[in-house]
Amino acid sequence: MKKIMFSEKFGLTKAVLSGRKTQTRRVVSESLWDKWTEYDDFCGSVGVRGLNEIGVAVAREYSECEKFFLDNSPFKVGEVVAVAQSYKDAGVNYLPEEDDEFGCYNFPAEQTNGWTNKMFVRADLMPHQIRITNVRVERLQDISDEDCLAEGVCKWTKDRELFKYDMADGFEMFEWRDMPRTPREAYAALIDKISGKGTWEANPYVFVYEFELIK
Repeated sequence: MKKIMFSEKFGLTKAVLSGRKTQTRRVVSESLWDKWTEYDDFCGSVGVRGLNEIGVAVAREYSECEKFFLDNSPFKVGEVVAVAQSYKDAGVNYLPEEDDEFGCYNFPAEQTNGWTNKMFVRADLMPHQIRITNVRVERLQDISDEDCLAEGVCKWTKDRELFKYDMADGFEMFEWRDMPRTPREAYAALIDKISGKGTWEANPYVFVYEFELIK
């Protein structure tokens, strides 16, 4: 089983576990872009259909990068993925271990890096999982207002007349006076904080994962 990480700073793990967040966007990696470039260059060198350098007939399978990326998505529809949490937050106190000298035994989780850092936790020990229900590839700025809310953006109001958008209570990015008036503006600010300043403006290709909480 694989694991997936969500931002603690902006309350996204909490949003997933509450069932409020049901989508996540992940920028297509540079390594996958490199694979596409190699594939595209090779196909261009032999034509859409022809012989490769050792005389084997080849045909181009992908004409657009979107389909190539989709077929190489890190997560697939139907896949169950562990929601990463630190062992401390997940309530994992011991790690089942086994070695030649001691056999099976429980190792204290608090003595591992995973006690406070979810990057180092084991997926099989995580108490919560999601199931991927849909995968697509699109440009980041193709996101709709509805999608922004599914990403965890929340609607705020003080008088039920003026509505603004930010993250959940306790994880806000803005003071009330500066809160964006649209979900897209709030999400643009969020993705720049998570993936680096300028990400929204760069408008990269992203994997869009829709999911459901199953445990």
